[in-house]
Amino acid sequence: MGIKTREEYLASLEKQRPEVFIGGEKIHDVINNKYFRISIEEMCKFYDWANDPEKEKDFTFWSPIINDKVSFWTHLRKTPDEVRQLIEVMKKNNARHFCSMCMITGLNVLWAVTYDIDQAKGTNYHERLKNFFRELQTNDSRYCMGVMDPKGDRSKSPSRQADPDLYLRVVERNENGIIVNGAKMHTSNAPITHYIFTCPSGVLQEADKDYAVSFAIPVDTKGIKFITRPAPGPREPKEIESPASSHIGFVECLTVFDHVFVPWERVFMCGEWEFTKNLIDYFSPYVRICKGSCTSARTDILAGAAALISHYNGTDKASHIKSKITDMMISSEIGWGCALASVSKSVVHPSGIPIPDTSIANAGLYHSRLRFIEFLGTLQEIAGGLVTTMPAETEYLSEESRAYIEKYLKGRDDIPTEDRLKLLYFIQDLTASRFSGYLMASAICAGGTPETNRVEVARNYNLLEKISNVKALCNIK
Repeated sequence: MGIKTREEYLASLEKQRPEVFIGGEKIHDVINNKYFRISIEEMCKFYDWANDPEKEKDFTFWSPIINDKVSFWTHLRKTPDEVRQLIEVMKKNNARHFCSMCMITGLNVLWAVTYDIDQAKGTNYHERLKNFFRELQTNDSRYCMGVMDPKGDRSKSPSRQADPDLYLRVVERNENGIIVNGAKMHTSNAPITHYIFTCPSGVLQEADKDYAVSFAIPVDTKGIKFITRPAPGPREPKEIESPASSHIGFVECLTVFDHVFVPWERVFMCGEWEFTKNLIDYFSPYVRICKGSCTSARTDILAGAAALISHYNGTDKASHIKSKITDMMISSEIGWGCALASVSKSVVHPSGIPIPDTSIANAGLYHSRLRFIEFLGTLQEIAGGLVTTMPAETEYLSEESRAYIEKYLKGRDDIPTEDRLKLLYFIQDLTASRFSGYLMASAICAGGTPETNRVEVARNYNLLEKISNVKALCNIK
């Protein structure tokens, strides 16, 4: 059966013993560790959705690979319509839950890349990846993506670094498999997934062929060490003061590979440096349509919060307030529209995977992510300075001080003070907390930076065609 429950997921974690460093100590039991409370709750929620009769239409699919029902997180999208359904679920769901953990895009991309390598080199990477998909779907397993390398001196290629391990690399090959050294950054929720799935982070040259490596192995494989940052929310839930970050967020890891053995059946690229360009070309539009949909959904949250607090404050009729909220609406629609347009212009790869349009996807994300950062400040402006100076939850819950807070922090007469405070605390969580820093960094850096969006648009935009059109209009031969 390709659908598991939260109880089965937790039972699977109990069998794993990843090597984790968090809170100043080394641990192996992640389930009962306070620093993993939020992240485990988040992962369990994903399993719940696949078993919820009201949500299963969005979060389950029929897979021809195992001829059974599988989850949103293990399903291979093989038509543009299925990719559109993917981002539609993200757009709808993330407006309530911030994140749907769109990890399937990495495997979609490798489906095409391994096909390319096999066709050119006569390897059997694609069949290995199919077998990995079969295992993921059968067991309803989760994986984390290990893409970004530490990189060291950015002016130097991987093979020219003073320390050769600043990019993940192959240090030994034998008849049974490979041994790798190095690290991957930003491996979200890694210790509470089942596999870590890696691929190169950029286009490589022949001198860097040892860095052209992709594989998937269990997270408790010997030699893997997770140096982990807790989710940005409080250790214990604060239902009033931290309503979002008490339940939403991932642990983030620096994942170290210290002479880690990978069997050949789990290796999907090993030395084929010339195909890293294909990898980036396919990965770029996928990650950008997902990030664009996510940023649009999060902008919808900001617009909703801005509209509601302006109503509670009695400022909703002010023209400048309405104008700022309209800007949020427009930005959300631009980002979402570009994601949809990118998918609609997909080109089907010979492996059967649709590759969305890169230029449109990057243009939409570039616009929406920068405006999202701006709108965090706009939301604070609309809400007012109280967002950062209001009494803490402990004072509101205290019998001695609550009456004063109820009296002096009231907005409109017909709105209970408690409702206004709950919304202000929510806005504080979004704009003036560790969680807001997480949202900001996610908007700017996740899936590549704004500058990578600019580079991709410039690289893929057909400017010569536009020049030719102008010559024709001017009757220039």
